[in-house]
Amino acid sequence: MKKSYLLLSAVAMLCITCSNIPEGEAQKNLSGTLPTVGKTLPLWSEGNLDIHFINTARGECCFYILPDGTTLLVDAGEIASSDKAIPQRPNALTRPCTTYANYIKHFLPTGKRAIDYCAPSHLHIDHIGGEDMVTESAEAGYRKAGLLALYDRVPYNHILDRAYPTYTEDDSTPAIEGQLATDWATFVTWGVREGKFTAERFTPGTEQIVLKNNAAKYDNFSIFNICANGFVWGKDSSGNETLLGSKPKGSGNPCSCGFHITYGKFDYIACGDLTSSPQNLMALYFSDFIGNGNLEAFKCNHHLASNSWGSKMLSTNFDPQVAIGHCFASTKPHPEKLAEILPTVKDFFATNIHHQTLNDNRELIDKIGGYDGHIVLRVAPGGDNFMVYLLDDTNFNYDVKSIHGPYESK
Repeated sequence: MKKSYLLLSAVAMLCITCSNIPEGEAQKNLSGTLPTVGKTLPLWSEGNLDIHFINTARGECCFYILPDGTTLLVDAGEIASSDKAIPQRPNALTRPCTTYANYIKHFLPTGKRAIDYCAPSHLHIDHIGGEDMVTESAEAGYRKAGLLALYDRVPYNHILDRAYPTYTEDDSTPAIEGQLATDWATFVTWGVREGKFTAERFTPGTEQIVLKNNAAKYDNFSIFNICANGFVWGKDSSGNETLLGSKPKGSGNPCSCGFHITYGKFDYIACGDLTSSPQNLMALYFSDFIGNGNLEAFKCNHHLASNSWGSKMLSTNFDPQVAIGHCFASTKPHPEKLAEILPTVKDFFATNIHHQTLNDNRELIDKIGGYDGHIVLRVAPGGDNFMVYLLDDTNFNYDVKSIHGPYESK
């Protein structure tokens, strides 16, 4: 972890109308073509860091294009509809895994046909797929949905998960949990055995996801693993860096894998559905290694449910410029939690907001940055500033619905 990029000055969010960055300049620095409302978002170009929150309203899926073109996929959930669900995007007839595949293939850097890294945050249905969405099984013995079905459309070269290679409980690792968790273990074991991809256990306190194309050119970029299996990297009472925590009673959300991206002055944290004591330890990681006011962006834990923003996060002034909720249920984002965090977050964006939440909380929702669509966070070369784009999710054109920023990294 490049500590020189972790202790930064106070964050200041400046919008287009008041920023000292000339209007349009931040966007021009990101791509040769200026993004325009109503037109397809220009593709990634070298030096940019793109973070795509792909919306199907049936699970969470985040696709990263790193500054040298290295790619990372975190989750590809695929769950069935329910009374609490938001209408499926782009329509009820297109499977989520198909939507993910189309989106990723569209935005993959030129010449790439596979994803470099696949790192599921945990193995719940809204992150790797559920039984109700299985339509076929592989000869290797695993059922296909979500991440397991997406592999046939966009292969993965290297897999990182919280339990490889045993997937069984031991002193430090809880047993895997989820409808297709055993199928996932079968899939990864098969793929490694057959030489389809490589795999390793996601380990906090390390940098396992590295730039594969031109790391030397971007030596101010890093991805540092924060948490997995209930353990979080931090400082003990003597100030020594070490793993903190213990094996949690549950083997789901508190076991989520999470990481910290640093790109120059830009800092970003994503920790899956992290809850309970590991979430509080993550807040201490933020306090120890990033510092109050110095977090640019955050993917909200657990889709901004009622348990997604722990007491330690509030007491450590966990105040990102931009927070993004990958939401697809009537209780997420949770209105009370949203009201609680909005005073500390400069801009909040949600992939979806349920119609009942909209009807009951119109004044609150009017205060957020945007909702309903794919969300793209695009960081300028070097990490000095970034933009947020909300994209139309009702078709496969990826037209820009709204443009937000530039935000200055501090």
